[in-house]
Formats: sequence, C-alpha cells, structure tokens
Amino acid sequence: MVGAAVYFLWQILQRVSVVVLAAVLALFPASLLWGPVRALKRRGWRPLLATWTVFLGSALVAAAVGWLVVPALLDGLEPLTDDLATAYDDLLAWLTDGPLGLSPGQIDRYVNTALEQLQDQLGGLGSGVLSGAVAVFEVVTGFILAMIVAFFILKDGDRVAAKLVDRLSPATADQVRRGGRVAWSTLNRYVKGLALVGLVDATAIAIGLLILDVPLVAPLSILVFLGAFLPVVGAFASGLFAVAVAGVNGGLTQALIVLAIVVAVQQLEGDVILPLIFGRAMQLHPLVILLAIAVGGVAFGIVGAFLSVPVAAVVVAVNQELSPDPDGSLISLAQMIGDDAPGD
Repeated sequence: MVGAAVYFLWQILQRVSVVVLAAVLALFPASLLWGPVRALKRRGWRPLLATWTVFLGSALVAAAVGWLVVPALLDGLEPLTDDLATAYDDLLAWLTDGPLGLSPGQIDRYVNTALEQLQDQLGGLGSGVLSGAVAVFEVVTGFILAMIVAFFILKDGDRVAAKLVDRLSPATADQVRRGGRVAWSTLNRYVKGLALVGLVDATAIAIGLLILDVPLVAPLSILVFLGAFLPVVGAFASGLFAVAVAGVNGGLTQALIVLAIVVAVQQLEGDVILPLIFGRAMQLHPLVILLAIAVGGVAFGIVGAFLSVPVAAVVVAVNQELSPDPDGSLISLAQMIGDDAPGD
C-alpha cells in the first residue's frame, strides 16, 4: 500500500511538475531575501512595502550585473571568433600533415557527410517547433509562478505558517514547528553557503584567467558561480567552458594550465571551503549527492537536478531534528542486523 501510494504520488507530481518545481524553486530566492524583508518588518515597515522594496532592489542588482556582463561578452566574442578560425585552420593542417595523413578530398568528404547528417537532424525539428514553443512557455510560466510564490512567502509566509500550526494538536504542532524551523534554516544556510562557495570559485578562476589573458573573464566567472549551485559536478563542468575558451585563444598549453587551475579550485573547495562554511552537519556524502542529482534529473530534468540536493539536505536535517535517536542519525545497517549478528 505504501509503495502504491508513493507510485501514484510520483505520477501526480510529474503531471504537475511545472507547478511543483516552481513552488520549490520559489523557496530559494525567498530564503535569500527573507533576512532583509524580516529586518524591514521589524523596523515597522508594512509587509507589502518591505517585500516590494527588497524585490525591486534585487531586480536592480541583477540588471546592473547584466549591464556589466553583456558588453564584456560582446567585446570578447569578436577576437574569439578570429581565434576559432585560426584553430580550425590548425586542425586542418594537423589532419593532413599529422599522423592521420588525410587528404584534402577525404576531409571535404567527411565534412560534407557530417553536414548532411546535421541537416537531417535539423529537418526533424520542424515537427517539434510546437513542442519547443510549449517548453518555452512552460519555462516562462514556471519562472513567473516561482517569483509570485516567492513574493507571497516573503510577505505572508510567517503568518500563514502560524495559522496552519495553530490548527494542529500541541504535540503535532511542536513537531511541525521544529521541523519547519530546521528545514527553513537548512535551506537558508545551504543557499547562502553555495553562493559563497560559488563566489570563491569564480574569483579564483577569474584571477587565473586574467593572469593568462583569457578573454570573456566576466561571463566565464558568472558561469562558474552559477555552476556551484549544482554540487560536485556543476562548478567543474562550467570550468570546462573556461578550458575550451583558453584552448581556442592560447592553444593546448594554456588550456592545460586553466584545467589545472579548475581542478585545484575544486580540490580546495571540497577539502577546505565546504567543510569550513557548512561544517559537518550540512555535509552529504558525494554518493548521496550524485544519486540525488541523477534521480532529480531523470524525473524533472535539469531543474530537478538543481533542486534535488537541497531537498535531500533538508530531508536529512529534519530527520536528524525529529529522530528519537539521541545522535539524531538514521538507524545504521549494523543496528538493524545487530540482534542476529554472531557474537553480539
């Protein structure tokens, strides 16, 4: 019965995935902006005015960042295009003069075959234009819904939660209150911690790119910062874009140097920065993180992969808070089989 209930609940969540993901995604900006809104409320500001002030201020900051990044991106694309053309010529020279020894006719034939296959694939996209338009509509709708939900969480979340808890029995209300407090605190610490980790990663990689005179430093740094919100794989994958740009701009040697910088930053993050920011209480085993990302990605796509790790962290934190175990930990396998173990 439990398995059937979980299965049908899973099917329902997938049917309304846009709404579910938007509601969960709204918790991230709400957790980041909760502190400033609460501070304004405590100063006597009305909830509506405090929420609008923080929302508009955050939007202005995001617009300022975009105003700084977009011109830098456009300025860096022109020289990068010339470098890409040079790299393509070098590749053709290596294919003809290198160990493969291909003739220009063979290269042209392979290129034409690849172009024909690409055209065939693109031709099948005509029937998927409608589905692509629907996907774009769902993304836009989900983003707008997430912002609306975040707005009302900041404005009325504390009062709505208090009214819901008042309808429960005292014992249940205490558990819900404790679990909710720990869940919100865990999410808040998680988002702020990953933002700080992303800032450190982006700064370190930006310094390395500036020293090597790699173009597009600002856009690549922002990409690394955003990649930090997908633990274990995100920051490294985004760092590979910096490696690719360095390879096109400065050749193989520069690409290897940037790759070494990315690997060193990731090692520093895993061994020093994450334990220092989160402590032991907020750490998840890398296997748990990878499985959570895989399950979230398969079920709900890239947004599900992004949300899966904080959801897992919240579940673990709430379990530790409400567990009757004095240590607040899950029952271990050794405890479950201890009665039957020989010599116990």
